[in-house]
Amino acid sequence: MSELQSLTRAPVEAVEDGIRVLVELRQATYEDLNQIQHEYAALCAVHWLIAQRRVPGGTIWQWNPRQTGDAGEPDIRGVLENKVIISGEVTTSLKPKGTIDRRMALTLRKLADMQGERFYFVLSREMANRARTKASKAQYDLEVVQLPSARLAT
Repeated sequence: MSELQSLTRAPVEAVEDGIRVLVELRQATYEDLNQIQHEYAALCAVHWLIAQRRVPGGTIWQWNPRQTGDAGEPDIRGVLENKVIISGEVTTSLKPKGTIDRRMALTLRKLADMQGERFYFVLSREMANRARTKASKAQYDLEVVQLPSARLAT
């Protein structure tokens, strides 16, 4: 937020000034905005799992908040006594269109091959409906969860 505030303090007296500020804002914040939302949603997913699924005490949580994991690495993983009990993928995309829809299909396939109970966490009703349809058609054994606590979707 400090970086945003410093970038927006620049005087804007002409269209070119405004465009320059917008370019600087995008360069400085684009990837962080996406990653911070993803990290927050992953934390909300773990809180949901603990509250709704009664995850056993002693569960060790692992996560990959800033990178796409390989075929065996979910966004979040719960491990108990050296056994994976939960694998979860998280998306902060709000509309399942185009690239997002195609990426969803790949993520669901990847998730279906993971160990433990499998969860796909989304923020919007549209994403939840589309993911449930895809998972059902492919007969994947996983649960799609619309996170109520993330409050990132409108």
